[in-house]
Amino acid sequence: MSIEKQLNLKFPIYWNGWPIEKEFAKYLIYTIVTNKPLNIVELGSGTSSLIILKTLKKLGCKYRLTSVDSDKIFLEKTKNLLLAEDVYDEDNVKLIFAPIKELILGEEKYKWYDRDKLNFDFDKIDLLFIDGPIGKLCKNSRYPALVIMKKYLKEGSMAILHDAKRKDELEIVDLWKDENPEIKSISKIDTERGGVEIIF
Repeated sequence: MSIEKQLNLKFPIYWNGWPIEKEFAKYLIYTIVTNKPLNIVELGSGTSSLIILKTLKKLGCKYRLTSVDSDKIFLEKTKNLLLAEDVYDEDNVKLIFAPIKELILGEEKYKWYDRDKLNFDFDKIDLLFIDGPIGKLCKNSRYPALVIMKKYLKEGSMAILHDAKRKDELEIVDLWKDENPEIKSISKIDTERGGVEIIF
């Protein structure tokens, strides 16, 4: 059965190589079903936003999804996608436009989301899905995610990194492992572009 049928989608997903791949989408659905995260933060909006929300809605869970994107036009397209599939609810879904800014961590400079836009009214992220910013912005562009979000990542939190077969992402995972002794486990997600599941 296709993902579209499983989630009762009105419209087919455009699997054009830019969004998450089908196998990764299946993993994401399984993770939502088995873990039932309540507070979800997503770095990089799009097809994954739809899959997460449709899965949660089908489960009948209470949830809050905060999706962050640096592309204002693309974020509006994500909103239109969610509206078309009847899963956009302002009480439970927050789409944040956070432009890319220079960020200095230690002696390194990064290009990352404007951290001033990332203020949450909860104290724990149950699931942090890291699929942005785009890799070509700078070396290890997704590294700041755990550094900036660390105060929300507590026992039982899960972080998922997409595109983890790339050289930068492999290096990022090693850095995170060294810098976060509270991490309980790191598991590979074996899909076309790869991923890593991190449990706190």
